[in-house]
Amino acid sequence: MAREYRPVDRSPVLFPEDPMKWLPQDHLVFFVMDAVEAVGVGEFDASFRLGGVGRAAYDPVMLATLLVYAYCVGEKSSRQIEKKCSTDVAFRLVCGGGAPDHCTIARFRVRCSSALAGLLVKVLGLCVEAGMGRVGVVSVDGTKIGAPASLQRNYSREHLRRLADELVAEAGRVDEAEDAQFGDRRGDELPEVLAPGPDRVARIRRLAALKRGLEDRQGRVGQALDRIDRQEQVLISRDVEAVGRKLATARRTYQRELRDASRVRDSSRAVRVESRRRLMPVEERAAVRRAAQRVAKIEGELVEAEGGRGLKAGKRIWKANLSDPDSVAMPVRGGGFKQGFNSQIVVSDDHLILAADVWDTPTDQALFIPMMNQVVDQIGACLPGRQIGLILADAGYISHDAVVAKGPDRLIAVGRDPTRRKKPHTDPVLVAMGKRLENGTSEHETYKRRAATVETVFGNLKKTMKFTSFSRKGLQPARDEWRFLAAVFNLRRLAVTQGIALP
Repeated sequence: MAREYRPVDRSPVLFPEDPMKWLPQDHLVFFVMDAVEAVGVGEFDASFRLGGVGRAAYDPVMLATLLVYAYCVGEKSSRQIEKKCSTDVAFRLVCGGGAPDHCTIARFRVRCSSALAGLLVKVLGLCVEAGMGRVGVVSVDGTKIGAPASLQRNYSREHLRRLADELVAEAGRVDEAEDAQFGDRRGDELPEVLAPGPDRVARIRRLAALKRGLEDRQGRVGQALDRIDRQEQVLISRDVEAVGRKLATARRTYQRELRDASRVRDSSRAVRVESRRRLMPVEERAAVRRAAQRVAKIEGELVEAEGGRGLKAGKRIWKANLSDPDSVAMPVRGGGFKQGFNSQIVVSDDHLILAADVWDTPTDQALFIPMMNQVVDQIGACLPGRQIGLILADAGYISHDAVVAKGPDRLIAVGRDPTRRKKPHTDPVLVAMGKRLENGTSEHETYKRRAATVETVFGNLKKTMKFTSFSRKGLQPARDEWRFLAAVFNLRRLAVTQGIALP
């Protein structure tokens, strides 16, 4: 046990003159600065104009390095980054003693959004040079990431149209008020609010802010209505396609029943004529009548589907979000909904994110083929000479098209058929896939590696890097930020292989 306490000495202590000696050389910040310099970020300079009047701008390469390091340590708030540029030694090293304010950081993130997303390919190149990137078996999966929008701001088409009418009516009331105020005057005379005075600038700014707010609200209402129309047309086309397939099958069945009934009638003609029994027309036979009735019923369903009253489109209350019209109310595991996007990644065996994308589709079924094509193109660009041996995906991606599409071999969990009350699939292609994944097979053992790769990455993104929602509104900004986050994640993986301790 200690006999006494150590003295607490708060007298001034001088830091080393060289800022690079403020932290140990194996600190993550030094690795991030070297890595950003190594990948080359000349495209950030292209968006800035040098020369002319005005204050000197912050170095865009420094701002890019600052954002990369901030995301590495789980910080994406521009205000918190500004604070740490003054209080955190590592952040101060990145800034070189400067402290960009949160507006500068936020504007840079918007201005160079696509360039930040392009870091994914460059960082993958660094990882390949370090010997990473095992692509023999890769896994694809998705997760729901929140958008900067409230779930309670989803409104139906009727509500949005009523709101649009109210905005138009409000503009009409403003015109009437101006007529009452100005009378026969033009109305462009200098109003009282713009009269000379010490607070004229503040009054003008308030008017401009009110105008921008009204225009922004009108624009978001229009975007929300357009999104509802697009969603409705997509599901109407799906309904028409599904009913069309049913109708084609029913018509083939009807023709087959007609042929079978004709053969039976012809074979028994001699016997029936001798016994003087009336030969029943083939159209009146029970099997033929049932087939004809089914064709007529499905033709009626096709008419309803074309009119927007199908199973998918007709039974759904169409809504769109007024805060972020691109975002969607996504169902989440365990029940409930989250306003956000469906974020997809493809992960290698050594936990590198090979491809990343964001979609506004709640389900994964239609996303397997585009994600597969994306990762194949990405590997062709970053890992020349290497090819994917096998792609693993869970039951959310299963479909006939996903199994038979051209590309690398794949193992997709089959699950149950939701269109047949969750009974087993009857499609021969899906049945064959299910047999490949039966217990005891070597491919079943391979498939079990999926959870240990892609689910681990999602855990790190959400828990370690604290990424649970996007910073900006809109599908494309979300896609850019997701790819930038994937690049930062790969950089962290590369740092681990170099013996760098992560925070």
